[in-house]
Amino acid sequence: MKKILYFLNLLILFTQAQLRAEVIEHEHPVVILGGGVAALTSAVYLSRAGITPLVITGPSIGGTITQSSNVQNWPGEISISGSELGEKVRHQAEMNGAILQPETVVAVDFSKRPFLITTKKVIGSGEDLMYYRAHSVIIALGSTPNYLGVPGEVESNGHLSPGVYTCAVCDGSLFKDKVVAVVGGGDSALIEAEYLSNIASKVHILLRKAQFRAGEKQRLKEILSNPKIQVHYNTTIKQIKAEQGQLSRLLVEDSDGKNARELSTNALFLAIGAQPNTELFRNQLELDAAGYIVLKKHQQTSVEGIYAMGDVADPEFKQAISAAGDAAKAALQAQQFLASHPASVKKLQALAKAEKEREVRGVIDITSKDQFLKELKKAQGPIFADFHSTHCGPCKMFSPVYDDWAKHYGNKITFLKINAEVAPELFRDYLIQAVPTLLIFDPQGNVIRKSCGFHEISEVDRRLTLIKAQAEIAPHDFK
Repeated sequence: MKKILYFLNLLILFTQAQLRAEVIEHEHPVVILGGGVAALTSAVYLSRAGITPLVITGPSIGGTITQSSNVQNWPGEISISGSELGEKVRHQAEMNGAILQPETVVAVDFSKRPFLITTKKVIGSGEDLMYYRAHSVIIALGSTPNYLGVPGEVESNGHLSPGVYTCAVCDGSLFKDKVVAVVGGGDSALIEAEYLSNIASKVHILLRKAQFRAGEKQRLKEILSNPKIQVHYNTTIKQIKAEQGQLSRLLVEDSDGKNARELSTNALFLAIGAQPNTELFRNQLELDAAGYIVLKKHQQTSVEGIYAMGDVADPEFKQAISAAGDAAKAALQAQQFLASHPASVKKLQALAKAEKEREVRGVIDITSKDQFLKELKKAQGPIFADFHSTHCGPCKMFSPVYDDWAKHYGNKITFLKINAEVAPELFRDYLIQAVPTLLIFDPQGNVIRKSCGFHEISEVDRRLTLIKAQAEIAPHDFK
């Protein structure tokens, strides 16, 4: 019996040692948490200062501004879509040397240095965790707006329906001399309505209660006396209706469930609050009562070497441009902090440079059927083809993952991207009914595997992980 226990203990110790050995920690001078405009702005500043940052982008590069179809208050841009703006800043960050990782942060440990950050893949089972050590951290995880949760509010791709917005300053100018509505009963709703009253012909304010909960009494008095603003007390939105793809009216009823009616409007602005994405930092950083990160000097948090900007630390302005300005300050503060540790940063920069140099052939954008057929003929191994569309939310989430695959496996696999708006004939040829869809071909042009949606694509990611050490990757590895 003693011998059995002895060998059992040996087995347990061996297994624990193996598990520890599999935990690989990558060390970086700066790790930026977030993939929005603020995070990418910090990445640009640090990269141009000779410091290679690692950016944990999360599922969506560009942040919440990518949900805006028309941004007209970004300096230097008369009009630009949020998606295009996010893509421009992403490209700028990567061109300057930033490393973007499409992963989600699941835990942090700021109790000892270098700081420990744990992440998981955006697409996959989530069982495989990655670990990063950082000498400095910049937090730009934004906030999550509160939604009504009613029919017609959100499209199937997860984005807000056309005509539904969360920021009047961002999108109000689209509705000059039109009728708009604001839902909410706090100070933010009053601010939104006041701003919109200078643009729209009429502003409806809808609130569930019999009175406002706003603290700014003078602003409330001005709102109530404004002839362009009509307040609907004790009113609940039940459904958002559209005509020809654009919001046209709201189905509302009294809060007691009686007197259902329709209210015509060209837009609805949600002013029902937002939650800063700071749950990860409880007991790690000082937060205020509402959950926002408390800043000490400029963007410095309660822990030296950790900085925050944007909606995680700003309960008032919540603008992409103000977040980008704070992001520049955070990057400069991180740069000054790292200047006191020149030896370790120099070593880490050398490692980051080596990692960038290992990057191989990237993704090829297909613009025609002829080009696609030529790429098939040139390929020596498996060919991956990502069928996507410009305005597809899940496609945007998969895109950075696909780019990451290309960085790691581009010398063994050919990676193609096919846009529905650019090469629709290929969608017809291969009977693509939904996006994102991943097709895997052999060099003869035969379809080896067809994966639709995240669940099926995750299986491909799992297989890539299993065979990543192979000298060569064959098409049959994905059958």
